[in-house]
Amino acid sequence: MLLASAGTLYWINRWVHFGIIFSYLVVYTLLLVRTNPRLLNKRGRFLKEGTKPFDKVYAVFYVPLTYLILTISELDAVRYEWSSMPLWITLLGAAVTIPDYYVSLDGSKFMLRMHSMRAKDQQVYKSGPYRILRHPGYAAGIVSVLTAPLILGSWWGLVPGAIVAAMLVIHTELEDRTLQRELSGYKEYTKSTHHRLLPLIW
Repeated sequence: MLLASAGTLYWINRWVHFGIIFSYLVVYTLLLVRTNPRLLNKRGRFLKEGTKPFDKVYAVFYVPLTYLILTISELDAVRYEWSSMPLWITLLGAAVTIPDYYVSLDGSKFMLRMHSMRAKDQQVYKSGPYRILRHPGYAAGIVSVLTAPLILGSWWGLVPGAIVAAMLVIHTELEDRTLQRELSGYKEYTKSTHHRLLPLIW
């Protein structure tokens, strides 16, 4: 469907982007299967136990907007060529995505140990990237939605990418407040790890 937006199968940018995402999903799924297969089943459900209202709103819009990033990028970069992006920016986007997915996978170790999606049943995880940021997974998500249009070579793809990034910022704030209210030890954790998404900034 996405390649149909571009109008061709012979587009290296799309296959590179697909390869990066596919590799990440395979590794992440294998980690879940190995360490916490019950969580894999839970995360496959649209509405999970203890899902907050803001999580439901986020889930409804996140997937279509993510596909919109790819569709607009492909219409722009290949079919209609609304904009032109230098090759070095595309290469930079691909280069940034690799360590970004490593941070996402490392941050996912917390999720791999969870037994429930409810905050009161969780524990504070302080290792790895959680020593620097309270929400490294969301930080990595913001980077990934902004680098996808770069890999695909589209400036216009950054428009829905910025919308998704803004959604992730709002979601981070709402989730952080929830964890401070409901997760034992989280408020103390915020005193040692001050920043949510951006080191030294926020």
